[in-house]
Amino acid sequence: PNVMTLDLPIPAALSDTLRTQFADLPKAALEGVALEGYRQGILSLAQVRELLDLPSRWAAQAFLERFGCWPDYDPATMQAEISPLNK
Repeated sequence: PNVMTLDLPIPAALSDTLRTQFADLPKAALEGVALEGYRQGILSLAQVRELLDLPSRWAAQAFLERFGCWPDYDPATMQAEISPLNK
């Protein structure tokens, strides 16, 4: 697939600390990008789902909620999300 790969320079003195706190450090870093991207309005809920390869929008919403980030909905967004269901 067409993906971008990043190398993150982490000082050796910190790498052991981070590895003990995060079982899967690359996944934790990706989740941090998704969470902050959503908080800043850069990523939509659907994009968070895609970035983290989550099985449903509900899983993406649950991910955000675990970190105290509640999805914002305006009427236009809600209509866009439910309109395919009305077909």
